[in-house]
Amino acid sequence: MFQIERHAWLVERARSSGRVDVNASAEQLGVTVETIRRDLNDLEGKNLLRRVHGGAIPIEGLAYESNLSARKEQFIEEKQRIAETGLSLLDEVDSVFWDEGYMFQMIAEMWQPSHNVTVVTNAIHTASVLSNKKNVDIIFLGGRVRSNTMATADNWGARQLSELVLDVALIGANGISLKHGCTSPHPSVSATKAAAIKASHTSHLLALSNRFGFDSFVKFADISSFDSTITDSDMDEEIFQQFTSAGMKITRA
Repeated sequence: MFQIERHAWLVERARSSGRVDVNASAEQLGVTVETIRRDLNDLEGKNLLRRVHGGAIPIEGLAYESNLSARKEQFIEEKQRIAETGLSLLDEVDSVFWDEGYMFQMIAEMWQPSHNVTVVTNAIHTASVLSNKKNVDIIFLGGRVRSNTMATADNWGARQLSELVLDVALIGANGISLKHGCTSPHPSVSATKAAAIKASHTSHLLALSNRFGFDSFVKFADISSFDSTITDSDMDEEIFQQFTSAGMKITRA
């Protein structure tokens, strides 16, 4: 198998399964582990895959974005820790923008507010979870529903947000880099996130550590836009130092 064929196979396998394993790939392709590692390094350099321990995961961008079902199966322990830490951001808020994504759905499932709170969200499943909570009023953003994330993303939602003033925005990102800031794969998704940040007094970024150091397709915020950032404890120390030196306040959960 030629290198270009291996690269295509590795990218496809990572996108279909959520990750690709070095040892398993070497065995299936009949090549050495060192060959696969070189291939993964090449693909990381092309911003297609992100190296993780023992393998690689796909980078989400213009050509690929994972769906909600896949997100429910990947990095659950890390998302759980971030979600638990993120609950502290909601202690005294009266209004909050709640971003799409499975990790944010996890926060919604854990949350038990003791005071009245208005939640603005574009995520269907999260709105459903929160609708069963005491003391929660929900404003659901209109627009076209994206089937892979089960969330609305349209200029209607951004227009709604432009008329609101919120205490807090909880925001996720597909890519986070020093050069390009925070990015997502889709223009309307980025527009919604940007509008939520603009509408809120404070904004907090909640993202897996493997999102840092890579870019998706459409920028929605500078890293300086966030009052705090919560990620998982697997964040590489060098990456942590780079981003904190640039001014980000990062908590590793």
